[in-house]
Amino acid sequence: MEFLILSPSLPHQREREKIIMEAVIEAAEDMGVTRITRRRCNVLSAGVYLISNRRKRLLYNDWGKRWDAERICKHIISSLNRTGESDGGKNLILMIS
Repeated sequence: MEFLILSPSLPHQREREKIIMEAVIEAAEDMGVTRITRRRCNVLSAGVYLISNRRKRLLYNDWGKRWDAERICKHIISSLNRTGESDGGKNLILMIS
């Protein structure tokens, strides 16, 4: 499994990016993900998506939220478990964009 993080390139978003990155790292450890890739892009708010079998599913959107890393991590894991895609052996890409 792989997590791909696309984060806002806006300077005032850096603190939120750190919190979300911390949550993604924790989720990766819990889900057995061994690789995390982060890219900056031109988006206004961070969102976490699951990419599997060419389908994209929203797991978390940071717009207007001030959640801490623990709450974000729990939400990501819960959302991932609800998709039914968290089975071992599948290639998962978690993307923040």
